[in-house]
Amino acid sequence: MSTLICFDCDGVLVDSEPLAAQAAADLLSELGINMSWQEANALFTGKTAEAAHQTVRDTYGVNLPASYQSNFEDLVLRRFQDRLQPVDGIAGVLEALDAPTCVTSNSSHRRVALSLGVTGLLRHFDTRVFSAEDVDHGKPAPDLFFHAARALGADIGKAIVIDDSVTGITGAVAAGARAIGFTAAGHIQPGHAERLRAAGASDIAASAPELLELLRAALSQSTAPA
Repeated sequence: MSTLICFDCDGVLVDSEPLAAQAAADLLSELGINMSWQEANALFTGKTAEAAHQTVRDTYGVNLPASYQSNFEDLVLRRFQDRLQPVDGIAGVLEALDAPTCVTSNSSHRRVALSLGVTGLLRHFDTRVFSAEDVDHGKPAPDLFFHAARALGADIGKAIVIDDSVTGITGAVAAGARAIGFTAAGHIQPGHAERLRAAGASDIAASAPELLELLRAALSQSTAPA
């Protein structure tokens, strides 16, 4: 297989993080934990559900009830159904690429399927969608990237990962892939690009056209004769 390009879902393919962060803030307020969506975004973006729950325990000393995660998923999916949009320009990137692609997300399969379905992006990936639910440890562990590469017969050492979170960039670097940070979505705050670089991103794309330019250059290099 030629160079595999792995796209994170939330914050890369779909502009979901503000909606998800507001849903978390709304539910946590019912438990006496008050925060803005920006604060929730900073705490939870890129994390698995288990890691997010641990963050709440560590930060606020609160053990979330057993019903929290299902309530959160239900609320997020209702809001996604009504309001979710693709990240500006990302559909054009997917249309223009002549390389194998997949999705590598810390979100549940249920959430990713709805996200890609309502935004019309699922057709670009078909069944090449991988979730932290598929492995023992989600990002920042490298497991998800190894799993996707094995499933698709790709060399993870030649793969390119597009991610908006420090968690995802860290996992990609640990897997030996090239990591590109993407900062085009609505949840990105000042200084985030620098945090992605510090985590190991080789490049930062602040827009879909910049991302496509980086990917085309990388793919051209990978096919050039030695």
